Amino acid sequence: MNTFAAVAVVALLAYTANATPCTDICNADICNAQCTIQKQSCDFAEIFGNLCDTINGVCTQACTAACGCADSCAMQCGGEYAACKADASAAGPFGVLNVLSCGLNLSVCSETCQLQCNFNLLAGVVNSLGGAGAM
Repeated sequence: MNTFAAVAVVALLAYTANATPCTDICNADICNAQCTIQKQSCDFAEIFGNLCDTINGVCTQACTAACGCADSCAMQCGGEYAACKADASAAGPFGVLNVLSCGLNLSVCSETCQLQCNFNLLAGVVNSLGGAGAM
């Protein structure tokens, strides 16, 4: 069961690495709605018992974690982008090129931040599963 939980979290984290910001994923309850639909389908089958609750718990925790990554990366990269744009505006005639550079840096920052955050979440899941198996 621990392996299934890890696979579920990895799949959701891979999805969120390319997803839209948290306001589109979690605040609109799209992510949690998918968890609810999966749980209802699982409960309907009536053969998995308490496993449906466990899967739903993993799913909703992964949604919360994904939103945490989206929010923290938006704050970090958005702040860097705003500072870069302000500096570029003061650069005179070459400011347009600098603004383009800011946009490229924003994209790189966002991708890097999401990957790092997701990796840290995955490492935490693996560590918790390893600790749970040792008991």
